[in-house]
Amino acid sequence: MVVTIIGSGNVASVLGMDLLNKGHKINQVFSRQYSHALQLAIELKAKAIADLSMLNDDADLYVIAVADKALPELTEQLVLINKLVIHTAGSISKEVLKKVSTNYGVVWPMKMIRKSMTTLGPISMIVDGSSEPVIQQLEKFAHVFSETVIRAEDTVRFKMHMLAAITTNFTNHLYHLAARYCKAENIDFTVFYPIIEETAKSIQGKNPGIVQSGPAFRSDWPTIEKHLEILTNYPETQKLYKTLSESIQLMFKDVSKDTKDEVLPPIK
Repeated sequence: MVVTIIGSGNVASVLGMDLLNKGHKINQVFSRQYSHALQLAIELKAKAIADLSMLNDDADLYVIAVADKALPELTEQLVLINKLVIHTAGSISKEVLKKVSTNYGVVWPMKMIRKSMTTLGPISMIVDGSSEPVIQQLEKFAHVFSETVIRAEDTVRFKMHMLAAITTNFTNHLYHLAARYCKAENIDFTVFYPIIEETAKSIQGKNPGIVQSGPAFRSDWPTIEKHLEILTNYPETQKLYKTLSESIQLMFKDVSKDTKDEVLPPIK
């Protein structure tokens, strides 16, 4: 497959390198900043361009991998008639490409992607298209990267994008706060890697509620209050600890413990 990539950021870089390593040809790389286009084009053995008018029409697929906020303006300047065109954004409608081509769609890699990655690795690919034939072509393309390829029209994909933020961005923020606390308190954050990995593995194929544990789940108020006291000098983390503990309480307030239904009191 011959692919032209519009964009030079994280997704464009890793997607392009993955395609190249899998035997596909990258034709052109576009970026408004020529130096960025050139740097990526050299890596992908492609031609760099900084003007959309220089796009040629001999690619099988045109991949628009730019920042979400840049997508609407860029597509207003792009006309590719009947060529197959996709964007890679999880939270932008496929219809943003309606004026660009009659054959358009979305292939959203559900992953936090950084340029330092050499491959997409294990990943879910979410696809949608302007017609059934287009969707089938995009499914074939997505299978280049993953066995897990899911169809999802705009409204469903938007919900999936929101959930991806909760399950990855939010949890990563908690890891970040924990790592900062560890640095400040001279604790080795790496000792938590096994429990983090084990927790992620334990929910696979199960309802996460089944494996929930911890002080709030157990109604262990002395421990909760002790934790909150420890976090006195870290108000942001303390606030999140309290909010999440209250959420766990509400979720499990009717759980039976020792054969007796227990209504958990709120955190003071």
